[in-house]
Amino acid sequence: MLARHDSPIRSSTEAAVEAVRLAALLAVSYVIGSISPAYVFARALRGIDLREVGSRNLGARNAARILGRPFGVGVWLLDMTKGAGPVLLAAALGAPVAARLACGAAAVAGHNWPIWHRFRGGRGASTVMGATFVLLPAEMTIGLALWVVVSLRSGSLYLGGLVAYPTTVALAYLFGASGLLAWSPLVIAIPLMLRHVPALAAQIRARSLRLP
Repeated sequence: MLARHDSPIRSSTEAAVEAVRLAALLAVSYVIGSISPAYVFARALRGIDLREVGSRNLGARNAARILGRPFGVGVWLLDMTKGAGPVLLAAALGAPVAARLACGAAAVAGHNWPIWHRFRGGRGASTVMGATFVLLPAEMTIGLALWVVVSLRSGSLYLGGLVAYPTTVALAYLFGASGLLAWSPLVIAIPLMLRHVPALAAQIRARSLRLP
């Protein structure tokens, strides 16, 4: 009888502990994502705030435009690392796939709305790439190559992303993934999509899909 009574209590306790662990992981992921290499580089090198110049985004594209291409590449790599790190941490702690995706999305949210910079950050493409590479390395490599080709041919990074993300999901299924793992490129990119909605809507109305 004692065992029967203890089991629900034990299950509830374990569920509560898991919930706390997940909340802690998500918080850490968001904080990591909130760290902005673009802001640090621009402040250290030029004494400027990238949120006030160029496209006013704390991302690799604006860093390259204002600081030069080498620094833009450096920001891109570090922003990718911000996405990969939380997913790797969650995996190392034995978190399920859903939790790993949530940590990746939290890192992207941190990049887009950083707590350190009054919630004004970048758009999150590089951070999405980093998180997705950890989960689907082969698929994301092909998807990224497709993004580059379509973007260069069309002159639109938006169009490149609109083609590449669904293709990456299709490749995931083709290569044997399923469920949330296969859909991870789009799940992790939800904060990116939300960040792009206003600009994308304006450009659709103007019939010009270009990234500012």
